[in-house]
Amino acid sequence: MQMKKFIRCLILACLTGTALHAQNQLNRVPSSAVMVVKYSGENFSKALPVKKLDSYGFIKDNVFKLLHIDTLTSLQNIGINFEQDIYQYVTNEDTCINFVTLLPLKNEAQFLKLVKANYSARKNTIKKNGFSFLPVSDDTYIGWNKTTAIIVNASYQNRRNYWDNYYNSNSADSTIAVLDSTVAYDTAVAVIDSLAAIIPQAVDTTVAESDSASMEIELAPMQSEEEKLKEEEQERIRDSISNMKWELWQQQQEMIARKQQEAAAESIMSNAFAQKIRSIKDNEGYKKVIDPAAHASIWINTETLMEQYWSYFSRGAYNLLRNYRPSDTDTSGDFNSAVNMYFEKDKLRMESKSYSANSKMASLAAGVMNSRQSNSLAGYVNPDNIGYFSMSINSEAMAQYYYMYLKKYMASTLHMREYTEIVDVYIDLLEIIIDEKAIADLLPGNYIFVMHDMKPQIMNYTDYEYDDEFNRKEVKKTKKELSPSFTFALETRKEDFMKKVASLPLKYAEKDGYNYKEKDGYYELAFKEGEMPFSSLYFIVKDGKVVITTSKEVIDMTKNNTGFATDEKSKNSILSNNYSLSINSKKLVDKIATQVSTDVNKQITDYLSKNLGDLNMESRLKDGMIQSTTTLNISGNHSNSLEFFFNMMDAINRIMEQDRYEKEKKLY
Repeated sequence: MQMKKFIRCLILACLTGTALHAQNQLNRVPSSAVMVVKYSGENFSKALPVKKLDSYGFIKDNVFKLLHIDTLTSLQNIGINFEQDIYQYVTNEDTCINFVTLLPLKNEAQFLKLVKANYSARKNTIKKNGFSFLPVSDDTYIGWNKTTAIIVNASYQNRRNYWDNYYNSNSADSTIAVLDSTVAYDTAVAVIDSLAAIIPQAVDTTVAESDSASMEIELAPMQSEEEKLKEEEQERIRDSISNMKWELWQQQQEMIARKQQEAAAESIMSNAFAQKIRSIKDNEGYKKVIDPAAHASIWINTETLMEQYWSYFSRGAYNLLRNYRPSDTDTSGDFNSAVNMYFEKDKLRMESKSYSANSKMASLAAGVMNSRQSNSLAGYVNPDNIGYFSMSINSEAMAQYYYMYLKKYMASTLHMREYTEIVDVYIDLLEIIIDEKAIADLLPGNYIFVMHDMKPQIMNYTDYEYDDEFNRKEVKKTKKELSPSFTFALETRKEDFMKKVASLPLKYAEKDGYNYKEKDGYYELAFKEGEMPFSSLYFIVKDGKVVITTSKEVIDMTKNNTGFATDEKSKNSILSNNYSLSINSKKLVDKIATQVSTDVNKQITDYLSKNLGDLNMESRLKDGMIQSTTTLNISGNHSNSLEFFFNMMDAINRIMEQDRYEKEKKLY
């Protein structure tokens, strides 16, 4: 149910975003947000007009139904101002995680009609200072005036542990200010305890202690049937009382959660409508990575998001530590990351940036990216491959980053703040003991994975059948399965060590029952028939490279110091970037299509094959920031990539609905 409410809220936001010019709702987004999503109204409305949205069958059949909108109604008539931007953000304030949506309104009455159709409001609208407030469920709250609506989904994160309270009756939670519910719980428990006190204790039926002088053994009298029944009844009463205590505790925690969530939502709305907030628009980390011209954007304060979620986990895991709060309030060194999306004519383009205002952190990031892929690894990319992923980082610099992050993390861990100096010394000692240069020699940081091909093949395998007497019989069967041809390669400056690792299984292969053998300068791990989708896995260590592959051709190339004739585009991308990814989507879908059997799946894979283009990603250091560009090309009859996604969802929905209709028709 909670997920359904969230999906409703998210769908509403996305739909309004697809037609959303800028009364700047950004003024209402606080600098404390850890994630911000923006939908550009002007750009979205050009890419996909609202009338076009109304025409999609899956919108009317599914989304309209989910939002309880009449199918004769247009999205233009739900009260949302489709000429302004929309924002969503996440904050971790005090005891609640809050997911907030800012909606511009053009017709208050139409919007309220939409709200009432979707939520069974148990409370009347409350007039606040400058806005109306409506709790529509235990965790969802809506506030609005004539121009703006704010939807808050709040989740209380500081629920107390029942058993901790049970064993520590005198403990007090400083975060709980809901006295009425606490008193009600304590009073109810006191009544239950008084009832429990009048229940007689169970009769002891253990063996009496023997007389050491006479060595005679006396047995306690056996319980009568009536006494047994009485004891069982008393046990049932005790269990019932324990269950009642548990239920009362849960009810109290639910009451506390509701009040805390409502208070958090009201506070967010009051500050937003009064604009008594420090907006994130003035945050250098936000402005540096967000492009105002993007059709949509997602901004994340990476480390703060992880740390705040971890703090809630810690608070739950160590609930007995009542006064615990995250002690690291310095977020100046955090990385701010953003993805800016552009729905262009023939492709979806996503530009991402990561930036830190802390010069030391920025320098460490630059050090990590101070690396380039080698020509020898690039030579494993065959021209007609399905896809590849290349990564080149500086392992030694990466270790330095980990040390700094470890210090920062430990400083914000339970009870570590007062021992910060000791922790720093310990990590410095760890840095002295660990030889980063040796690690970097073992794994300098250059890696590549290539999916050369995927071919269907008939595989034999053994199955078992059972007769009426449950006697098992082996049955040989066949199945068609895709056999992948791939290569994973990495560079090393510790070739002798890697050769030892590669030869180590030889000693134990026969004993442990696997077929691992040394061949002419390489090793082969052969599999039993039907055990794996490929027959062998090959290993070779040569010329500073460690290669694991299913292709004997790749092994021969490595032995002869040759490579594939990699196309120039792929080669330039691999050698010019720290990260390079390429997937031939059409080829991948066509390979998968050989495995599908049902008509509906064949139609879906056929549609994807005709409309999906290649996926490419490149990432490197640029302008002092880690930047990447990802593109998904499209083909077919689409005005732009945004329309393509909606056309694709509509086409797949029609295929599945037609299949469902045909199946139902056969039943009658």
